Amino acid sequence: FPRSSNNFDYILAADVVYAHPFLEELLITFDHLCKETTIILWAMKFRLEKENKFIDRFKELFDLEEISSFPSLNIKLYKAVKKNRRS
Repeated sequence: FPRSSNNFDYILAADVVYAHPFLEELLITFDHLCKETTIILWAMKFRLEKENKFIDRFKELFDLEEISSFPSLNIKLYKAVKKNRRS
């Protein structure tokens, strides 16, 4: 679909990945909304193996950095930026 006409500096996401059938659409949405300078700040609670698979797919399109972890709650806070695909 057409490129986003918006220019987002930041995208904040919390608990958007869980056992549902639309994870590929979520990845497509992140890709659509992000420019190379957009920063995603994302809090995620790990519940199932599906979340780990999503992270692997996400890393194909984005550089992902874990910036905080709360092991007792199975929650991680990430910072991500779109990979430079021109190289």
